[in-house]
Order: sequence, then C-alpha cells, then structure tokens
Amino acid sequence: MLSHLLKLMWNKRRANSMIFLEILLAFIVLFGVYGFIAYNLDRYSSPLGFSYEHSVGVRLDFEDDLDSLVVLDLQERIRTELLDLPEVEAATWIGPVNPFGGSTWHTGNEIDGQLISTQMMFVDNHFAETAEVTLADGRWFTEEDLLAKYRPMIVNQEFKDRYFPGVASVVDSIFDFSGSEHIIVGMTGDFKYKSNFAENYPLSFFPQADRLDQNEPFEMMILRLQPNSLAQVEESIYKLLVDNTKNPDVVIWDMAKDRRKANRSIVIPMVILIVISAFLLINIALGLFGVLFTQINRRRAEIGLRKAMGATPGQVTAQFILEVVLVTGAGLLVGTFFAIQVPFLELLPIPGKFFYFGIGAAILTIVLIVLLCAFIPSRQAAGLHPADVLHEG
Repeated sequence: MLSHLLKLMWNKRRANSMIFLEILLAFIVLFGVYGFIAYNLDRYSSPLGFSYEHSVGVRLDFEDDLDSLVVLDLQERIRTELLDLPEVEAATWIGPVNPFGGSTWHTGNEIDGQLISTQMMFVDNHFAETAEVTLADGRWFTEEDLLAKYRPMIVNQEFKDRYFPGVASVVDSIFDFSGSEHIIVGMTGDFKYKSNFAENYPLSFFPQADRLDQNEPFEMMILRLQPNSLAQVEESIYKLLVDNTKNPDVVIWDMAKDRRKANRSIVIPMVILIVISAFLLINIALGLFGVLFTQINRRRAEIGLRKAMGATPGQVTAQFILEVVLVTGAGLLVGTFFAIQVPFLELLPIPGKFFYFGIGAAILTIVLIVLLCAFIPSRQAAGLHPADVLHEG
C-alpha cells in the first residue's frame, strides 16, 4: 500500500511539489511566529514589580546655578505641598530614567573576577512607598543611610539570581559602582521599568547623592493619585510646580498611557505576524482544496475502478488523506531539520524552549489544517458511484 502511494505521489510530483513548498513555507513562518509570541508572552507574564495605575509622571526644570542644598530644600517643599493636595496620595523624586520612558542606563564593575553589569535607576527614599514596590529581602534606604560610610543601593531579584545564585542573601554586601562604594540594604522581587515585554534584567537603585556629585539633581517625580482624579488635579499640580520653580516648562503625563505606548513596539509586530500567519494558512487551505478537487476530477476512473474491485468508501477516503499526509510529513520533516538548528546553534538570543514550542505548535497547526482540508474532498471521492465514473471513462 505504501509503495503504491509513493509511486502515485511520484507520478503527480508537480502538483505535490507545490503542496510540499506551501507546507514548508507555512511551517517556517508559523515556527517563527509561535516562538516569538511564546517568548514575549512569557516575558509579559512576569510582574513589573511596581504600581503604575492612578500614577502620573512629572518633569520640571530647576535653575542651573542653584546650590545642591537649595535644590534639596526646594524638592522637599514641593513634595510637601503636593502631598497637601487631597488628590495626591504619595510622591517621590526620581532621576533621568523613568518607568516606560524608554531610557536605559547601565553600570558595571568586575567583582571577584566576575563582570557585573546592571541597569540603573536613581530614586529617593520615598520611591518604594509611592510605586508600591515589594521588597523580597532587607529594606528600602532612608535619610540616615545617606550619612553612613557607604552609600546605599537596592538590587532586584534578577541581580542576585544571575550573579550570586548560591548566596542566601546579598543584603549588606559592599560593591564599588560608578567610582564609589555602595552597600546593598534591600532587594526587590522582579522589576522591569521599560515595558511589560522587557527582559527581567539585573537592576540597581541608587540615591540622589550619586547625581548631586555631578551637579545633576532629580528633576522628575512620580505622583500616586486617588483613582480618576487626574483631570481635576492636573491644573493644581502644574500651578504649584510653576510657582515653586518660576519656570513654566512643566510636563505631566499619565503612566498608564505611557505603559501602553511602551508595549506597542511588541504588540504591533505580534498582531501583524498573527494576521500574516492567518492569511497564509487560509491560502494553504484553499490551495489544498483546489489541488485535491482537481485530482479527484482527473482520477474519477481510477476511483471507480478501485470501488468496483471492492474498495470501501473508507479505504478511498484513507488513500487520499494518506497521500496528502505523506506530502505534508515530508515538508514538515525538512522544515523541522532547519528549524531545530536555530536553538541548537544558538543563532538568536532567545531560550531554546520557545523555539521547541514553536516547532511543536507549528506541526500541530499544519497537521490539523491538512486533515480538515483533505477530509471533505476525500469523502466526495469516496461517494462516487463506480457505474457513473466507469461509464464516463
């Protein structure tokens, strides 16, 4: 039976080659799409590590010639006056890297023969309270920590897991970063400030003192507001900041909207790839229908002869389905051979498990579509009456 089918397939190699190429192309596209989507959904499923809902970002501008002590006093006065507004629940000053802002700062150093690289955020001692950051170990730094021998820093869980996996705790560890020694006083859980789809990369939080050394004080804030109060309080916030800085250059933005914008760089390509894949699968399904219907019309005499010799409708159906499955299997086998080279040779910086998932999901999708598309024409072939088709011959 198998040798007979292989011979029939060879005799119809031109038509089968088109099916083979369609299956191969569909597999390669679906393999990439499924792998890409699985990888990004996995990153999306990991928590951001902070709260952004009902929060706004604020950017203002201090005069360049202000003394650092004057800036600190002005910052504290602005924060106190903002908290006096009934709609403002919490406020914190932050440095040039803000959540969903698109900026990324790195620092690193070689410690005990290991190169440690970490993203940086500059924040004050009110950041954890305002952004509702949960600490997995230790505590957030305080004003007293800024007067200690070593400057405080906070790291995220990924920092510990990547560089010190065998250590029970990194709290109280001392590191030399950016030219000064810092002591870790606390550790957050997962923390991703760029977007929901960002990689959970090692991250460290540093105090404003590190920026004041370079005469670059914090000029951005995060304010956590009461739900649905932005519209009524935005003008008051703006007026308060302008009055204190004597500068109308104040920008206020909704962090929830910023998060959606930051996610678009991944969401839009995902939607486009899904649409392309759906269009490709529809074309393959229509192509299979067309090829099989054409083959049935050309092989009516063969079908009638088989049925006259005792072949049951089920056997005729199985023959046509098996022919398509064999061609499909050949295309999937070739496609799998090339696809498996991507994780095996580490051609892309994505964990191999997502590529293996893409291979399995692509195979399953194509097999289901092929079986569905082959069943209807095959059942039509099985329903032909021998007398009718033999009379036509």
